[in-house]
Amino acid sequence: MLQTLRDRFLDDGDPMPWRTVAVTCLAVMAPPIVAVLIFGRIGAVAFIATLAAYLAAKDSGVLIGGLVTVVMGFAGLLTIGAPAMALMIAPTLGVMAGVAGYYGFALPVMRALITWTVSPGPFFPADDKPMMFGIFLVAMLWALGVSKLFGESGSHDPKERDSEAYALVFGAMLAAGLAISVWIGGHWFGDHGFWFPLTFVVLCVPPHGRVFGRTLKRTVGTLLGTIVALGFAWLSDATWVMIALGAICLPLGFRVLPANYTLFTALLTVSVLEVLALVSDVDTLAWERVATMGAAAVMTAALAGVGLLGLWLIRPEAIKALQTQD
Repeated sequence: MLQTLRDRFLDDGDPMPWRTVAVTCLAVMAPPIVAVLIFGRIGAVAFIATLAAYLAAKDSGVLIGGLVTVVMGFAGLLTIGAPAMALMIAPTLGVMAGVAGYYGFALPVMRALITWTVSPGPFFPADDKPMMFGIFLVAMLWALGVSKLFGESGSHDPKERDSEAYALVFGAMLAAGLAISVWIGGHWFGDHGFWFPLTFVVLCVPPHGRVFGRTLKRTVGTLLGTIVALGFAWLSDATWVMIALGAICLPLGFRVLPANYTLFTALLTVSVLEVLALVSDVDTLAWERVATMGAAAVMTAALAGVGLLGLWLIRPEAIKALQTQD
């Protein structure tokens, strides 16, 4: 029984080296801290830029990382304060990810797409977009520069390309899922409905041969992280406790990511909840997080099933290739 659980929830990778953890935190966290201290709330847009740029550059180099981050930045600006635009842009980005997969660049696009899902939320004002985009660009350049300087950027060479059939099905399912999750999140999950499309995109990050296993791990990790965050909130609602807990859990999450996706999800959930708890009630945040996680997991599984059926009808051999992904 114990061995079965270990096989299901532990991954084969080694923990991320502490040097890489430190470089990641320097690239991702330094600009948002400085920007928030200088510009206030809108400075948080720097975090969207650094996270997208660093993750995309780590996968496919600084040029591809910069390109997809700028595209997501423009898409985010169009979305802020415009729910109708979000519903139009979401499926467009899904199709773009499918096309990118055909050319071997699905992973950096999906990494950057994770950060776009925050744009439809209530965090940024719609009347100061030039300032926000300026902050976004500076933060992006910082993350790309740190990635390159410390040797953490990947190769510009494309990864294994998806077949035409697979790219078509993936793009169509992602476009549909993004549109559905943005609409449902905005109408049924209140101010924090962005968690629905965010979770959906995270579950759809390649390789797709593990989508069902990743969904299970993320669900368990989300529940564990929510319980921990609620426990600390009931013990103390002091601001310094929230900041300290979020700051500790984020680098620890990066550290364990290659070895334990479930624990990474739990630590990331704690970090996100504690940061957002500075401006909202943690109990509400926690339960909305669990609700959106469950909804996204159900929708992802349903769309994956439809996608598999489409592949079986169009090109059955693509399913065999999918099963070999690790």
